[in-house]
Amino acid sequence: MPRFACSIFAFACFFASSGASAFDGSLEAVSGGGQTTFPGTPFQAPLVARLVDGNGMPLAGVDVTFQADYCNGFEGSTCPPLSAYPHFGGVLPSVATTDADGKVTAGPLIAGDETGIFSVFAWIMTDSGFIEAFYTLQQAPSIATVPITPAFSGAWYDPAQAGHGIFIEVLPSQRLLAYWFAFTPDGTQQAWFGGDGAIASDFAVVEANGGTGGRWIPNFDPAHYASQRWGGLTFAFTDCNHGRVWFVSDPYDPGWGAGSMDITRLTQPAGIDDTCQ
Repeated sequence: MPRFACSIFAFACFFASSGASAFDGSLEAVSGGGQTTFPGTPFQAPLVARLVDGNGMPLAGVDVTFQADYCNGFEGSTCPPLSAYPHFGGVLPSVATTDADGKVTAGPLIAGDETGIFSVFAWIMTDSGFIEAFYTLQQAPSIATVPITPAFSGAWYDPAQAGHGIFIEVLPSQRLLAYWFAFTPDGTQQAWFGGDGAIASDFAVVEANGGTGGRWIPNFDPAHYASQRWGGLTFAFTDCNHGRVWFVSDPYDPGWGAGSMDITRLTQPAGIDDTCQ
């Protein structure tokens, strides 16, 4: 995916940051990447980044710029039109300031008018150059959806791909827990990843994590285990027994890629009928 510092339509972004001098620090994409929405609709979760110095201490009061990673070309050639890209409600770019914990949240992000995989990046300019953090996002064809209720808890899978699937639990406070039990892209081992995320009426966006350093008991050592970001999972359901999960590896990994899978209910929670109420 093309990456470059600024669109030719936004020269002013070079001067959008303030208070960011050279330092041996980093800007990390904390959350918001890996999610999916339909063209012209808002992404459910905000993009969040965190700025720290070389010692890992948060840096407050620094302006961070968020903008789409535009294709390096001209409209009508190999690049989609500007209207295809995610945007901040017509604002180009979006600038926000880090808080006491070094975190910064972008303004509401809205999908462009075409489907595809797009990237948005957060950045600051220092005396030694740009410091950047990237988010991969998917704009997918729309489907008819229904509200997500506790009745959607259970095991879900694609009958055409029996052998892997997703466990879903609708939690209190309008959150959804989901874990996908699958295999690595090269097929050499099993893999599982997931987490929980907020439900916004018909959608649930889950920040998915895997893990490294674990071993089978009795040799499991919590000190060696580390959570590792996988990407994002977005869930929606068309009726009580059918839905779709969209997935985006973020940071983007061509092996895992991005796309969707239609899912069918495998188990039904006890005491819940199929009205999803």
